[in-house]
Amino acid sequence: MPHIIVEYQEKMADEAEVDLLLRTIHQSISDSGLFKADQIKTRAYPFRAFTNAGGSSPYIHIQARIKSGRDADNKKRLGKVILSGLPALQIPASVITVEIIDMDRDSYGKCVPQ
Repeated sequence: MPHIIVEYQEKMADEAEVDLLLRTIHQSISDSGLFKADQIKTRAYPFRAFTNAGGSSPYIHIQARIKSGRDADNKKRLGKVILSGLPALQIPASVITVEIIDMDRDSYGKCVPQ
């Protein structure tokens, strides 16, 4: 169920590298047991213009949007899991950050077209 949204500087990675990044995050979450593989949704959005603390070093920011109700320890674990496989990819980012965001369970909606 988590929605994983990766924001990255567009010149930092080509399509194959972004695909590998998404697959690595997906696999790390699946392997953790926190969510089933068929529940995890990943996507990436490139950005063109940015500053990084006033500088020009590219960075990646990852949002993990999950339904509310999970405790702080599970959220912290999810953040660590998301980041765990990324150093091996040797991504040319100055920093990779992750943010776990609660989606309100009561207002979350879903439609599965048939």
